[in-house]
Amino acid sequence: FTSSQSVISYRFPLAGSYPVRWVVGTEFGCYDTAYRQVNVYPTPVVKASEDLRLCYGQTARLSAQGAAFYSWSPQQYLSCLDCPDPVVSPMNSVNYVVTGRNINGCAATDTVKVTVIPPMKMTVTGSDSLCIGSSRQLLASGAAQYEWSPATGLSSVNIPNPVATPTQSIIYRVIGNDGFQCFSDTAYVSMTVGQPVTVELGPDQRLPTGTRLPLRSVITNGPIRFWEWTPTKNLSCQTCPEPVAAVKTDVTYRVKVTSVYGCVSTDTIQIKAFCTDAQVFIPNAFSPDGDGINDQLMVRSQGISSIRHFRIFNRWGEIVFERSNFPPNDMAYAWDGRIRGVIGAPEVYVYTADVVCDDGTTYTYKGNITLIK
Repeated sequence: FTSSQSVISYRFPLAGSYPVRWVVGTEFGCYDTAYRQVNVYPTPVVKASEDLRLCYGQTARLSAQGAAFYSWSPQQYLSCLDCPDPVVSPMNSVNYVVTGRNINGCAATDTVKVTVIPPMKMTVTGSDSLCIGSSRQLLASGAAQYEWSPATGLSSVNIPNPVATPTQSIIYRVIGNDGFQCFSDTAYVSMTVGQPVTVELGPDQRLPTGTRLPLRSVITNGPIRFWEWTPTKNLSCQTCPEPVAAVKTDVTYRVKVTSVYGCVSTDTIQIKAFCTDAQVFIPNAFSPDGDGINDQLMVRSQGISSIRHFRIFNRWGEIVFERSNFPPNDMAYAWDGRIRGVIGAPEVYVYTADVVCDDGTTYTYKGNITLIK
């Protein structure tokens, strides 16, 4: 072939001894010829051992053939760098490259992939409690293969996340391995099974407005972890075992209890509210003499939401005191015995009180009051 370059390259396809003639010439047609015998040596065929897998901490021997001299890299964890069969003990996966040279210095390479299987640590979901008939999904992770035992109540024994439906308390064992028979780990999950819980609030009640009723319940197969009362209106608390209900209107309370095992039960109690004349108290005498004892006349009550009218009459039927639309048990609306700014005469007076009960019904109370000096 011809070339205008002063330096040329040529790839010989086969090894052998080749006579080479080099003819060069100038632009003026002057030429010269040189001869050279070129020896082409064969490239070695370097073959390393097959890729391999090691458990962490194990050793293995590599091998290479097809050359006269060898060098290995990288240098870590090799027993020798220039031998054909070094021993390796790597701590992690690595690709070892061997370069082989023949006596003529021709070189070739090959690679051995060493995969190191590290130690494994399996984790599982924590122990749990459940109500009989309920299910929980177990979960293990960190391994390649799993085996659960005993099989009682499990949807599968060789998956990481079987569903457990045990009928009695049980401890499950799971053995996990890395899938290469190098390492394994064992863990346990305890499942505590509880019996169904029941709650009883007792019979329905018919109570006067203003009553404060502790809502007590009878439990079987506790203990109870959560309480939930509805509705919350007029209850002292929503999540305690024994709230106090302030009886004002008809209401049906419902309690939902959940045991420590997750068992749930509910019950209701119906309360019928009513109003009676006994819920209002007005003394039949008072002494507004300024001694600090029984100086004012006040409407006292329980289960009464408001007082529409409170009137006091003298013996001739004349109104001497009147208040409207005020709350009970409030001294701000009491009669201090004064009539037009002066303490009234000691005599018997007549009163009327129109009240509204907590349940919305109305009552009118009448009676006599003696003013004492």
